[in-house]
Amino acid sequence: MENTYSPGELSSLAQEKIDLGEKLLKDLANLDTVDGVRKISRKISQELKFLNKVQANKTISINHILCSNLTHFACLVQCLLSCENVTHVDYPLPLEDRESKLRVDIVADSGATWIKVIARNPKSLSDAVHGRTSYGSKSILEQAEEYVEAAESNPHMFQIPRVVFRFTGKLDQELVAELEQLGVTVLVQQTSQPLPKTETATLTKLNLDITTLIAYVSAMTNGSAHWQYVEPLLTEQARWEREKPIKPLLDDLFHDKELICCETAFNSFNEILSILGGAKEKSRAEQLFQQVRILPDVPLPQELQLIRVGGKIKPRSLQIFAFGLTHQALTVTSNEGFVRAARMQGLEVPVFLHDARALTEEKEKSARLLEE
Repeated sequence: MENTYSPGELSSLAQEKIDLGEKLLKDLANLDTVDGVRKISRKISQELKFLNKVQANKTISINHILCSNLTHFACLVQCLLSCENVTHVDYPLPLEDRESKLRVDIVADSGATWIKVIARNPKSLSDAVHGRTSYGSKSILEQAEEYVEAAESNPHMFQIPRVVFRFTGKLDQELVAELEQLGVTVLVQQTSQPLPKTETATLTKLNLDITTLIAYVSAMTNGSAHWQYVEPLLTEQARWEREKPIKPLLDDLFHDKELICCETAFNSFNEILSILGGAKEKSRAEQLFQQVRILPDVPLPQELQLIRVGGKIKPRSLQIFAFGLTHQALTVTSNEGFVRAARMQGLEVPVFLHDARALTEEKEKSARLLEE
């Protein structure tokens, strides 16, 4: 087969691949902050380095071009650019009875959609459907069963993520029917049309963290942000508050929602308020708790019993987030450190994150009022 291509033709085909790879790196540069994108960029760079090397040494063969992973990466990036609210790329998930982690190509819709990109020609696709692949490889239907099982074990916002298999070539309708029967949404990627949005249930119950209770009643968030405090952090928070007020954001979130709070959060907040809070902040807290139901603490659910306490994972925070999980409520918090640390241990906690604000009414006595 190689003899059918002249050295000039091989060089030209290699250059097309190299140009494609460089374009993919440019496309990914705008998504650099998405988890996993840098890893994909590094893999593309490795492919480019190899192709540039064999082309420069004039040892390029047609197999180098046909076997290049850039074809898969091109389909991955095309799909990535058509998705909304992508949180992870090449995301590893543990699965029982599986030695290696299951890898989800793209996690989109803020976690509600999992996408597997399948870039194969019709012959290769047919082999993959029927399991005619290398030893140990699974058929596409077996892969679909694994993805659906993993999705059921890893709910997002208390809902099972939608599993999407996105193909780059024509599909047999019998295969489409079998995949859909397993619970997989099938799409054929022929253009850069956006991925249809998934319908996610709107959570109507909110679990309020200590940080949220503080932010809601703070003098700073209730019209008194024009201060320069003795503490630089408070001065910085006041500047952020003037640029992006927290209270309207929380009021909008709280509208038509059931507000709940565990006893640990309630008692800890009141302890802080009694020491640091001013008279107006205490009055606002009383008004707030006319809308908030205080419920008993809960035992740690199984998924939280495995979380190691230490660093950003404090027992009190663990209790508050466990309360939200048990009541299937979105936890409203500024405790980003806990959320990040829990994620590092494999736990995704349904949260609404906002900027932190401190109690500042008493601090105003030693602060300087700024000109508005």
